[in-house]
Amino acid sequence: MEHKTGVSGLEKPFGRQKKANVKSSRRYERFGETIRCLTLEEWQKLLDCIDNYRHKLILRMVYELGCRVGEFVRIQLKHLSSSRSTVFFPAENAKTRRKRTSFLPRGLMNEIVSMLKAEGRVRKRDGQVRKPDDYLFKPAGKKSPHFSENRLRQIFQRYVRKAGLGCDYGVDTKGRKPHELTIHSLRHSHVMHYIHIYRLPLAIMQKQVGHRTLQATGHYLKASEGAVAIAYESAMTEKQLAKSHGFRGQNFAPSASSAKEGIEERT
Repeated sequence: MEHKTGVSGLEKPFGRQKKANVKSSRRYERFGETIRCLTLEEWQKLLDCIDNYRHKLILRMVYELGCRVGEFVRIQLKHLSSSRSTVFFPAENAKTRRKRTSFLPRGLMNEIVSMLKAEGRVRKRDGQVRKPDDYLFKPAGKKSPHFSENRLRQIFQRYVRKAGLGCDYGVDTKGRKPHELTIHSLRHSHVMHYIHIYRLPLAIMQKQVGHRTLQATGHYLKASEGAVAIAYESAMTEKQLAKSHGFRGQNFAPSASSAKEGIEERT
């Protein structure tokens, strides 16, 4: 999966874990420093520089679903529910080998359905899917039934460089220079944004992204470099909102007399 590419050579390969799909606590100690997430400003900057509509849909879906790239490329038309605005991930396509259903924003789902209708893969009259086993995104003019994971990584890196967000994450033991941002950073960004900014409960986030345990989701609460940036970004947004409503710092702290009056009124 994407994890293998993001931290290759920096730590022990995931393929040598004693238990499949179980991460060691040692690796979690470096969470947030191995694959950095994007702030909301960086995410918007990345979107603004994407000039290919299909590529933009792909990256937006990866972000909003919070899924792994290997799970995304295997989404088939039969996995979409336009009425419920959800995407189903069968167990055989998930890293944890556990099926799940993830929510997709209604507006984005409508764009996907419109694209499929324009391509003739969904009937315009009744909305029926012509070939349910077709993959959602597949390369044009090629025999491959769906995009490869590496192809999506290349697409992501192209726009990261175009947005001026590209830089290397040190040098690994083999002398290579891993990218600080990878397409898996979109999964990290989804979790960080929805937990730290949109205040989504951890239990809901666990179901959305398919973590095996709530503890795995809880590691996103650690104050990594990305978490600090996102927390400050959220605080500044709230500060600007308060100013726009005419609030001042002293207004947030009631005087002793007003507080006493409020208590007497409630009693």
